Amino acid sequence: MAVLPRPAGASGITSDRAKATELYNQIQSINAKVELLGQRYDEAQIKLNNFNNQISHTKETVAAIKNKVTNGTTQLRDDAIFAYVTNGAAASNNPLFSSNASNIGATDVYNKIAEGNVSSTIASLKNYRIELTQERSILNSEDAQARSATQVAAAAFHSAKVLQASLQSTLNQVKGQIAVFVAEAAAAAAAKSDGALKNAKHTAGFPAPPPDSRANIAIRAAMSYLGTWYCWGGASRRCVDCSGLIMLAYDAAGIAFPHYSGAQYEDTERVPLYDIKPGDLLFYGYDGDQHVAMYVGHGDMIEAEMTGTRVHITPVRLGYGFVGLGRPRA
Repeated sequence: MAVLPRPAGASGITSDRAKATELYNQIQSINAKVELLGQRYDEAQIKLNNFNNQISHTKETVAAIKNKVTNGTTQLRDDAIFAYVTNGAAASNNPLFSSNASNIGATDVYNKIAEGNVSSTIASLKNYRIELTQERSILNSEDAQARSATQVAAAAFHSAKVLQASLQSTLNQVKGQIAVFVAEAAAAAAAKSDGALKNAKHTAGFPAPPPDSRANIAIRAAMSYLGTWYCWGGASRRCVDCSGLIMLAYDAAGIAFPHYSGAQYEDTERVPLYDIKPGDLLFYGYDGDQHVAMYVGHGDMIEAEMTGTRVHITPVRLGYGFVGLGRPRA
């Protein structure tokens, strides 16, 4: 039996497709890692802000206790002098008291009060000094945690820079026929997501929310950021990151979210894919700690994806890293 000759270039096409698949997977993996580091950075910034607020509060507490110690020391000195000049001296011979015998009882009372004042002031001073030592220890702990949060944020930023350099190296290989195959892989992944969404059991989850609903207000607010550049930790008209965009959008609708996708995931209600509605949030990564986007209807979502991109509308991605939907609690 004659063996038909292999079509010219078939081996090369197979090799290019394999290379394109490998590169596409590498790109998705690196992007996911960079997005995760971006959210780690946001989380560290939240912790840092909290620690700085705690440090400020603890410093105020320390200052208040120091004031009590100072006042207590002054009171102790006054009490001690008063006790010294009254205790053990006959009332009739004490120039601070009347020689009238009817005042002797009052003098005894004053003496006892003075002695009691000294004891209570000493006890108070001991308590204040213990509190001062404890608060200073808390302050040192908070300061150490703030430094740690700063280091975590800096490390995430550095690691992302390294990964982005790796990504650029990978992208440099996406040329010619391989670029065509990479685009095909991306299109196939998008089609698969679209199919999953349309084939969800309850397709009636697509209608637009009421005009004045919080979801609709949030969508309009998010849309107003279209074209805004992505930046790490961004949450302003100048630039945003993924969780910053969501935070700003829902803040306009009167719903407060922290600037971290993992915390936003915790603050939303889990809903099944078949019940997806405009305004729902799509989370990626373990417990939503990698990335977040907002569903705007008709199979599309709005997102601030990564460094080098602008806020844009794109077909929903249900593949790489997708963990589930979250609906803000009104």
